[in-house]
Amino acid sequence: MKQFKFDINGSKYEVDVKSLEDNLAEVEVNGNLYQVKIDDGSGTAPSVPTVKPVVKPAAAPAAAAVTAPAAAGTKGSKSIKAPLPGSILKINVAAGTAFMEGDVLMVMESMKMENNIQAESNGTVTKLCTSVGAAVMQDDVLIEYN
Repeated sequence: MKQFKFDINGSKYEVDVKSLEDNLAEVEVNGNLYQVKIDDGSGTAPSVPTVKPVVKPAAAPAAAAVTAPAAAGTKGSKSIKAPLPGSILKINVAAGTAFMEGDVLMVMESMKMENNIQAESNGTVTKLCTSVGAAVMQDDVLIEYN
């Protein structure tokens, strides 16, 4: 549909807008697919855009997935990774906190937008791997959970 190139703090990103319907865009950033909700000011979309990865069912777990098995931690542990580079503005959970699918676990700023990091499934936080104000790169582990 439309392609963009960004240079953010020396890191280069190629963004390809695949589709745009109503307030939902499917974008590819450096080969990773994401669904992004866009607030057009009409009040129909959330005031803070939500970035969710597009998961391909046939694909093997990849670094692009926000929810993937963690390399470290206990057996069966999963992790939530940064969908884009940015900085952590707010953390809504702590170690031991149970959460439900769709809960906003943290808010990060990326490309001058605030992005909700939502739970892809139910779980309990086993480890926070970042803190408020921290700069994170794409695919950095933010939270480990069971």
